[in-house]
Amino acid sequence: MRKYILVVLAVATLSGCGDAKKQEKLLLDSVINVHDKVMSNEEHLMKNKMIIDSLIKNDSTRINKDSAKVYLKLIGNADDAMSDWMHKFDAENKGKSHQEIIDYLIDQKKKITVIQSQIDIAVTGSDKYLTTAIKK
Repeated sequence: MRKYILVVLAVATLSGCGDAKKQEKLLLDSVINVHDKVMSNEEHLMKNKMIIDSLIKNDSTRINKDSAKVYLKLIGNADDAMSDWMHKFDAENKGKSHQEIIDYLIDQKKKITVIQSQIDIAVTGSDKYLTTAIKK
């Protein structure tokens, strides 16, 4: 009977570990998925930044430089937020308990989702600005 209880406890512990690891992996994957979407917009954002930069430098009369600088700042802030997040993000989480890992990943998902919104706003705004600035 005692061996049976030990086996049941060992199986329960191992299956609990598997579920915990699976839960951590699923949450990490969801953070990485948002990251990947953000990175695809990041490329578009940098393209807009280069175009606006060149408009400011090369076309002094056709565009409103103050508006262009506002969009450059918006783009710069979004890019800085993404870079900062990427430098601080720790996908390994070594030495942390299951709950610490879950809490960390939930927090990171919130942060990357905010950055995703920030980048989406910068892309949409700079696209709209460029559409009107180039038509002039």
